[in-house]
Amino acid sequence: MLKINEIYTKKQFLNMRKYWDTTLNKSIENNIFLTWEKMAPSVNLLEKESTIKILCVTEETELIGIAPFRKTRKSLKGNFGYNIIEPLTNGNTDYSGLLITKQEVQCMQKLLTHLFSQKDWDLITIPNLPQTSPTLNLIKRNSKDLPRFKVEKGVICPYVEIPDSNEKLLSSLNPKFRKNLQRRLRKLEKEQGKVELKHYFELGSLNEAMEIFFNLHQKRWVRKGEPGVFGTKKAREITMQTIKFFAERDWLRLHFLTVNNRPVATSLDLEYGGKMYGHLCGFDPDYAKYSVGNLLLLKILKQCIIKKISEYDFMQGDESYKFDWTQKYRQNINIKFFNKKFSSRVISIGLRGYQLIDLSSQMFKKIKNRISRK
Repeated sequence: MLKINEIYTKKQFLNMRKYWDTTLNKSIENNIFLTWEKMAPSVNLLEKESTIKILCVTEETELIGIAPFRKTRKSLKGNFGYNIIEPLTNGNTDYSGLLITKQEVQCMQKLLTHLFSQKDWDLITIPNLPQTSPTLNLIKRNSKDLPRFKVEKGVICPYVEIPDSNEKLLSSLNPKFRKNLQRRLRKLEKEQGKVELKHYFELGSLNEAMEIFFNLHQKRWVRKGEPGVFGTKKAREITMQTIKFFAERDWLRLHFLTVNNRPVATSLDLEYGGKMYGHLCGFDPDYAKYSVGNLLLLKILKQCIIKKISEYDFMQGDESYKFDWTQKYRQNINIKFFNKKFSSRVISIGLRGYQLIDLSSQMFKKIKNRISRK
């Protein structure tokens, strides 16, 4: 018989670490974004309006399911507030999902039945599920017994399938793009000096390397007059906590392209389960004419070949540079559950309005950017 209980304190979460690892390793969905290490900074820096809500399913004494959620009090315009149940790392992750090791259908039913029996929420959202996610398939299989819910297309996530040789990698690229890469590398070496790929530990301590990473990432955004991802102390703090956890487990791959030992481009990558995840990157705008970001990526992909990595995942975003390397992508899926409460119906209408406004804003920005390039 399956039983369910809730974890709602930081101490309980900290005590789950070894059990979390065991469950994730057996889970039908196992990626770095579902690790305890990825969740920990979100728990440590939980906002005042949020509380931990981790659901655990057990079969006798064995933990077979974990749903890492939090409950947050949010507000629409004015004084209207509502309670949302969302992933524990929401807003700070590219993918989400649930950890289930066996009795998948029954375990999912137990989790959903428990959530829907409670009256303290107005919206449940599970965003950023990969389209191939087992979690998504299990929710659809239980759809007849669920309250009304919406399945929406989210952002796309391009990826490169890593071949078994440098020759195959280069031949997979557009000939013009390939020639430009080779020409810019020769030009960079001739005009600036020795070009190398270096790992963070070759530049000093992790803190020193991350400071270089932050500066390179921010430099281009600041020059464009924008704040950038790391424009706030909190953004840097949560990233540093996460990176330290990943470094302890040897999942961190913080790469730098150096010219005469000077870092000019950087890529914060994560290696887990035979895949490489491209988290964030940055470069010195003074070296933009050499396409140093692409030169760094080429060297990283060549390393992936040596290490027999199966895939380089660019993760969220349809930035044009990604499609110089691949035409393959996956679509993330967002799921929203609403209940019969009046406040839930109001939220459903309100969220649709905000989505239309956001879509209009995005279209306006794209048109503006196209005009500015002409």
